Amino acid sequence: MGFFRFGWMIVLGLILTLRGASCQRTSPKVAGVAERSDATLPPALPTPPVPAPSATSPSLQLALQAQWGFQDYPLQMAWSPQRPWLALASSYRVYVYHIPSLRLLAFFPTEAWLTELAFAADGERLIGRLETGALKAWRISTRREEWSDEGMAGTGLMASPDPIILAVGHVDGQVRLLEMATGREIRRVPGGRPLGFSPDGGILIACPSPASPGPEDAPCASAPGLLAVEAATGRLREILLAEVPPAWTPEGGMILGGQDGTVRQRDLSTGAEAILWRNPSARIRELRLSGDGRWLLIRHTDFLDLMERSSGRIRWSEPGGPAAFSPDGAALAWVKGSPPEVVLRELQSGRERWVARPEPWIRRVRELAFSADGQWLTMRGEGSVDPAFPELVGPFVQIREAATGAERYRFLPRLLPIRDLRFTPDGVSLGVLEGPILRFRSLDHGLVDPPIPLRRGEGLSLAFSPEGDQLAVGLAEGPIRLYRRAPDGTWSLEGTLIGHQGPVRALAFSSDGRRLASASWDWTARIWDLDRRVERARIGHAAEVWDVAFSPDGQLLASVGGDGALLLGWETADGVHSRVLGRYPFRLYAVSFSPDGGYLAVGAEDGTVRLWDAAAGSERSVLQAGTKAVRALVFSPDGQWLVAGSEEGEAILWAMPEGVLRARWGREGDPLRALAFSPDGARLALGYRSGIVQLWRLQ
Repeated sequence: MGFFRFGWMIVLGLILTLRGASCQRTSPKVAGVAERSDATLPPALPTPPVPAPSATSPSLQLALQAQWGFQDYPLQMAWSPQRPWLALASSYRVYVYHIPSLRLLAFFPTEAWLTELAFAADGERLIGRLETGALKAWRISTRREEWSDEGMAGTGLMASPDPIILAVGHVDGQVRLLEMATGREIRRVPGGRPLGFSPDGGILIACPSPASPGPEDAPCASAPGLLAVEAATGRLREILLAEVPPAWTPEGGMILGGQDGTVRQRDLSTGAEAILWRNPSARIRELRLSGDGRWLLIRHTDFLDLMERSSGRIRWSEPGGPAAFSPDGAALAWVKGSPPEVVLRELQSGRERWVARPEPWIRRVRELAFSADGQWLTMRGEGSVDPAFPELVGPFVQIREAATGAERYRFLPRLLPIRDLRFTPDGVSLGVLEGPILRFRSLDHGLVDPPIPLRRGEGLSLAFSPEGDQLAVGLAEGPIRLYRRAPDGTWSLEGTLIGHQGPVRALAFSSDGRRLASASWDWTARIWDLDRRVERARIGHAAEVWDVAFSPDGQLLASVGGDGALLLGWETADGVHSRVLGRYPFRLYAVSFSPDGGYLAVGAEDGTVRLWDAAAGSERSVLQAGTKAVRALVFSPDGQWLVAGSEEGEAILWAMPEGVLRARWGREGDPLRALAFSPDGARLALGYRSGIVQLWRLQ
């Protein structure tokens, strides 16, 4: 709420800025030409040489190394049965992620919402059904759609253990068996919806009704029984008096949950049956067998019964909802309570390994699923998606570590724009500000450090100290939080700098790590003494301040803002002094010193980058990035390259110091808001307003 309390200041600033801009635009000066101010000169810097344009600029090749990000609604999810890949279907897109790195492996746009999603048995293909009735198959490795069939209205999508066959329910009451690679129909078999295959793929279990069940219904509650169909011939083998798919034993038997509240085990070779469990008043909703065949889970009404199959003894019975066995059969995860909590219990000892305590924002959990390697547990359900509006409820997917229960990622139905990103000084990981969360991504292995939840604030700016043991986060409400890294890699809150009365849009550490500069919409740039955690100096603008940058030696501070002013400040024994290097009739959003301190690059609202000679205090050249504002700027560590990020969604790269345009690429229509070079200059990170982060390798 602090942001809104000071909103009048921001509004007033914007009004004054617009008035000032209109006055400047009516002046007789040529638009875009800097107005110099002859104030007291800052400390002299070596004048950089002015090389002649080179005929042979540095060679450059760009390669996309990784991509992260998510947007829209996580409506469906599916784990690959062979690889650590998680597929999420949103309103008009399908995303495939590598877990735990959360690299975006593939991205498929669709023309309608996806209602079903399934991986093929080989884990290479992904099948989805749209609300229009279209069926689509994508291959992950090629990132291409392999085939599509528009005439597949219905429900039920099931991949056979045989990677060649796909079973698809149809509204006409017949299940189509399709060739997975081509979508060609092999045969039609009885049944409205496929529910599962036997382990060898020989028998298909189907519901006679093509109607989709409700979220609280058994899979085939409205039909008189289940159909057991021979997949090879399409012959109806048997009608099973059950509402839920059977569990298949390792010995080749079948466990059936009857409509009369009886669970029976059948020997398929002899047909002999034995009653395992009976409760005439119970409505059986699900049967699950552990991977080793030792444990049987019976979900009935609102209870879970865990049975040791060899003895028929019930180990425990508790109220609960969705449940899942770990792939090795050693543990069981289930949901209980309201608000729901998730429990993981070791089956041999009966000990609870961990309990994920209730989170008030989670309203309901619909599904639990383990990854194929058993390291990750996903939850799909509904929850409050915006803390400011708890009445807004939407679908979510949460990923937890199976070993500890710790949350590693959360997919919510809202955009989390990238506000800022920075590489750690050791180059091992990338820190990314996504709204109220700061995440760390290893350049090779994904998430490395636990995320830092900002809780009562949204982060807008980020900076690491030169040694990498301290980081600062600027919040939308004005405070600056300081975090210290422990030897084990975890970050803890060390202190807070209070003073700004508006959002903190940029942060920069001095080269010695003892001072921190900040830019705020309260019309000031400030320098903080980190040893004493107090304000050391203040430089005023006539409007909101967007960016600050220390010179490499830490002697000068450049700041830019909505007043169109480029200010250069420095400290002396009697205080801080500043000089207006230039003033423009448009906003300035970004500023950056070259690594040798000789040049200043300024990103402007008119789509240009202004290159200044820092020692002479004069504008040297104008680089045209596009027609929309330049919101981010960064020099490569060796000074060879300058990259600008545009509101048009492009990254523009020039060879320096000549300013020769070498590359232009990006995501059209997705504003590029943050840029960062790795310390070795080999990689460039791009952060977009949509929440997408890209990592590019420069060769």
